[in-house]
Amino acid sequence: MLRWIIFDVGNVLMNDDPTMALLYRELHRAMCSAGYRIPFRQLLEEREALIRSRGPEHWQVLGRKYLGEEGHWRLMHRCARKIRADYMGCHELLPGVLEAVRSLSRRYRIAVVANQLREVIDALQSVGLGPHISLHAISEVVGLRKPDPDLYLWALERADCAPGEAVMIGDRVDNDIRPARTVGMWTILYQLPHEKKGYTPKGEMEQLYFESQLRESICRIGPRSPEETPDETAGDLEGLLAAIERIDRRAAGASESAPHGR
Repeated sequence: MLRWIIFDVGNVLMNDDPTMALLYRELHRAMCSAGYRIPFRQLLEEREALIRSRGPEHWQVLGRKYLGEEGHWRLMHRCARKIRADYMGCHELLPGVLEAVRSLSRRYRIAVVANQLREVIDALQSVGLGPHISLHAISEVVGLRKPDPDLYLWALERADCAPGEAVMIGDRVDNDIRPARTVGMWTILYQLPHEKKGYTPKGEMEQLYFESQLRESICRIGPRSPEETPDETAGDLEGLLAAIERIDRRAAGASESAPHGR
């Protein structure tokens, strides 16, 4: 049976579209300072082309292309400082998440495994999720980053949880589904449409980025191998809760026939 529900943060608990809009605004500003005269719309078109070629690290690729390694490094640190200074200004709690996590925490232990700045822990507390989360496996704190399976193993060890007693809920096949399956966890690919996130862009550049998200998003990249194929998929909270119930029944059956895990 399931004992732990493990969530990603970005686009699962919190909407990080405002963060990505900020990253692209800052990238464009740095490009202009470096002498490039490329319109913001054209930069977004390059972003979309990279995603179509299954390039999830599109911002990093474009940063290195236009700014070089050193310039991209400076840009990353400048953006990190801005996000640290106003974390909740760059993230929004997704609709219905607090109620869903509160309900799940009555039956299961809750954890997060995420590539995030350490400030996310206080942010989760500030929006009411903190009391329901028993374990934080945050990349900046732990020193491991998804898709490294060791981050999942770190979380499982500290949770004193067998892989077959935990389900990973994430929006990306590369960072969430594949590594969680590698260590033997159950998986749910949760891809909430951007239109249902309750997000209202602020300003012209944020609006342009949002429109680009509607055209192409890494959250819509699907599995391309058995290793990336989740046990369940969901596109809204109701479907997610139903998927957890189905996996719990399957996990209970698996533990009866294979008591040492999945």
